[in-house]
Amino acid sequence: MMNTTSRRRPGNKRVRPAVSTGGPATDEETRIKEALRGQPLGMNIKEISAAIGMSRNSAAKYLDVLTATGQLDVRQIGNAKLYYLSRRVPVHDILHLTREMIVMLNSTLRIVQASDSFIAFIGGTREQVQNSQLSRLPIPILTGREETDLFALLKGGPPWKKEIRLVKNGSPVYLDARFVPSVFDGGSPGITVMFENITAQRQAEVALMENERFLFNVLQISPTPQFFIDRNHKIVYWNRAMEIMTKLREAEMVGTGNHWKAFYPSPQPCLADIILDEAAVPGVGQPGFAGDQPNTAEQARELTEFFPAIGPSGRWLRCTATLVRDSNGNLTGAMETLEDVTAVKQREFRVENGT
Repeated sequence: MMNTTSRRRPGNKRVRPAVSTGGPATDEETRIKEALRGQPLGMNIKEISAAIGMSRNSAAKYLDVLTATGQLDVRQIGNAKLYYLSRRVPVHDILHLTREMIVMLNSTLRIVQASDSFIAFIGGTREQVQNSQLSRLPIPILTGREETDLFALLKGGPPWKKEIRLVKNGSPVYLDARFVPSVFDGGSPGITVMFENITAQRQAEVALMENERFLFNVLQISPTPQFFIDRNHKIVYWNRAMEIMTKLREAEMVGTGNHWKAFYPSPQPCLADIILDEAAVPGVGQPGFAGDQPNTAEQARELTEFFPAIGPSGRWLRCTATLVRDSNGNLTGAMETLEDVTAVKQREFRVENGT
């Protein structure tokens, strides 16, 4: 009986195509891209295989690799796929053009790409940065322990966002860092890290906190009752002298709009509220209280009035409300200062009555 099993001739041995894994392009990949270079509208797999003299199955494997690595784009037209050269800017060129500080880490957390801006920030050479780790740079970005945590991103973990504090030339530097899982040509995992220098923002915040702390200390040690409300009419500061005069504690008042409790048995606007409302509607005056007098136009308002709800027998207070603006002229709130003039008023009454 004749053996009908087909035998492959030695000269017709099937060769498995060498698929690129992210290294230098193979001759076949180069030929495919050259064929597509003259066809800006794209080619289907039949046209590509005919142009480079390769079977459709082999061509399909190379096309899959070129598409996965971003070198080709593909669009579906009916049942056919049209392949054409990608119009994306190469990552290497982007890193040299961008002002953002960007580095790309491979699966061993070593730097394989870095933007010129990052190299300049580190202050070293590209040779010192390339193939180094973030923890071993001339200016270390991460500690060894923090760097070890990055391995979770290589396993598909969610992106990270982290604020990093460094010391550069003896001064603190703050970076807002984003760590994003990435895939390199050939499918190997990596991490793209983007840094934003937020030092100026943090310095401004620290300066603001110091100014607020200074203002708070000044208000607290002042013997004059004072309170400050923001643009939303909420109490920001309520000093110790206000606590003593009104018996209302700072902890109970800050963050609320209950400053009226210092003057009235039921809610109604205080002088600080009125001057804020006037500032919100330019040209509209709201006298609010009998006898109130404008002081330096929009900026301040003053009144002297008797408040029966304060103390066992009431008190005469001279109230001065002043608008507060930041360095750019933006309205931030109003400060109200109180002066107890009860004794002065009582003397005036005695003089008027001849007693």
